[in-house]
Amino acid sequence: MKRLNRLIPLAILINIATSGLAHAEKYDFQLHGYMRSGILANSDGNRVDSVGLMPDGKWRLGNEEDTKIELIPTVTLKSDSGAVAKIQANITHQSKCTSDWNCQDDDGHDVQFREGYAELSNLDFAPEMTFWGGKRYSSSNTSSHQFDWEYIQYNGTGGGFDNMDLGFARFDAGVYAFSPTDETKAYPVDKGDQGYPDDYSLNLWFKKIAGTGLDLELIGHRMNRNENHPTSAEKGYGVTGVYNFDGFWGLTGGYSKLVMQYGRGLAAGDSLGKNGWGWANLEDTQSWRIVLDSLASMGNVEVSTFAYLQKDKNYRWWSSDDNGWGRTSWVAGIRPYHQITKNFAMQYELGYEYLDDDNYKGVNGKGKGGLTKITVAPTLTFDSGFWSRPQLRFFVTYAKWDKGVSDALDGNYNWNTNTIDAGGYSRSGDTDTVNFGVQAEVWF
Repeated sequence: MKRLNRLIPLAILINIATSGLAHAEKYDFQLHGYMRSGILANSDGNRVDSVGLMPDGKWRLGNEEDTKIELIPTVTLKSDSGAVAKIQANITHQSKCTSDWNCQDDDGHDVQFREGYAELSNLDFAPEMTFWGGKRYSSSNTSSHQFDWEYIQYNGTGGGFDNMDLGFARFDAGVYAFSPTDETKAYPVDKGDQGYPDDYSLNLWFKKIAGTGLDLELIGHRMNRNENHPTSAEKGYGVTGVYNFDGFWGLTGGYSKLVMQYGRGLAAGDSLGKNGWGWANLEDTQSWRIVLDSLASMGNVEVSTFAYLQKDKNYRWWSSDDNGWGRTSWVAGIRPYHQITKNFAMQYELGYEYLDDDNYKGVNGKGKGGLTKITVAPTLTFDSGFWSRPQLRFFVTYAKWDKGVSDALDGNYNWNTNTIDAGGYSRSGDTDTVNFGVQAEVWF
């Protein structure tokens, strides 16, 4: 019965889409998706977790132990008037429970709907614009595939529009409501208030300003305090500037972008460039970040590079510290990709992460030092190119870290004792590991 109930929403989606055929000039159904899965083990023969210091992101090549599957059914309807409707869902399973769309039941491993929304475009009064409503990823989300991290990420339930022509720029606007899973059952501080607090984010994007590669994003947050964080911020604002260069910093083919971000209050700390994760921030929490994201294309050789530096002031993790503390983090990495034959490539990755956290996760944990990771991955490819998928990767990874970041490496926060339990890498006192594995990655 439980499995049947999970299929009902998809059946309803398909039924609604097909019921409109009599009123549509053209009907189209597509199924896209993403999948990664594999095994990550150490030299002792034990299954291990990914190795990394940052709360978000990691050097992913040879460093992923989870399974993630996304199926994205999309129905497109075109009316005889020319209007276009798109109805899309995102059906996801992930063996790691990461957010409100994937952790509804006790085990946190069920199939969930990350997206469910509708778009209308080519309307008679605004033929170039797209209007949307429902649960959606922002069309402006930006990630580093190499570091497995979205440094611009606005997801949630809401509505808005894309691609308004302002003359000097294209303009997108949207409102998103989002709650991390751990907070959705929290009450407001005033128990007389109904419902639960939610993070409402207003997202304004100005793109291709003055015909250049410059984009500018303005973000505002608002939410009521909840019982878990009675002294937290109730508002916040942020700004992101992106400059998209031609090719690899103008030197060769590929792409490159420089990103600069600032946030205060709810828009700082773990919510810098995101929505929904700054629930414990103070009103005067501030964060700054600079990102360099690029890919150089030189025939059979392509080189991905990624780096960022972030500084946080009066930062507070999900704790009750009165004043917060300072935190600095930075990473830099390179992944060369060499296509040797049409169906065989060699990939290599060298990445470094550094963390200086004065009060790691609010329990005086260790959090100062660096980690170096090196991976070699012979790869079977379906076609040529860095972005070609499917890929089957066989890899060996070596990682070495400073003792000062042993808690941050893979320690698990214990909510009952307000301490960090030692993880698998650090509990034996080792400061390095050799890991092996195989992984399939697909998108279609």
